[in-house]
Amino acid sequence: MNHLSRIFSVVLLVSVALFSVNCGGSDDPEKSEEEIQLDKLKASEWQLLSASDGTDRTSEYPNMVLTFAGTFSAGGTYQYESGAASWPSVSPWKAVDSWKFVGGSISSKIIRLSDDVEITYLLSNSDKQLSLSFNYTGPGFNNGRTETVEGDWVFTFTRP
Repeated sequence: MNHLSRIFSVVLLVSVALFSVNCGGSDDPEKSEEEIQLDKLKASEWQLLSASDGTDRTSEYPNMVLTFAGTFSAGGTYQYESGAASWPSVSPWKAVDSWKFVGGSISSKIIRLSDDVEITYLLSNSDKQLSLSFNYTGPGFNNGRTETVEGDWVFTFTRP
């Protein structure tokens, strides 16, 4: 009887070991922080709540929407496109551009590739609100008219 008990114990231990090895999870690799953040940004179209450079400029971007796009690749380059019912004559925000995450700050910073402007982003409210903050120096985008758009800008968006 003692011999049978030992065999049963060994069989039980081997079964538990095999079971725990096979329950290690799925064969899908875990997503990287970059892929997770990209998925959050691409989740849906973002609608402008406010635009400010210390002065409320929201009315200059009526019905503005922002869409992120691109296929994930580690260290990859992605695109955004934004549009509004009308656009100010000059803006610190380029309507269409490519961008990438800033290494070491993937969950909080991107860089706009056309002018190397670093943009701090913050997802809040269960990832349904997006704030983009950056300091802009330069002539602005659109028709090239000289107008001051330099300064600290914050664009805040929401999504359903």
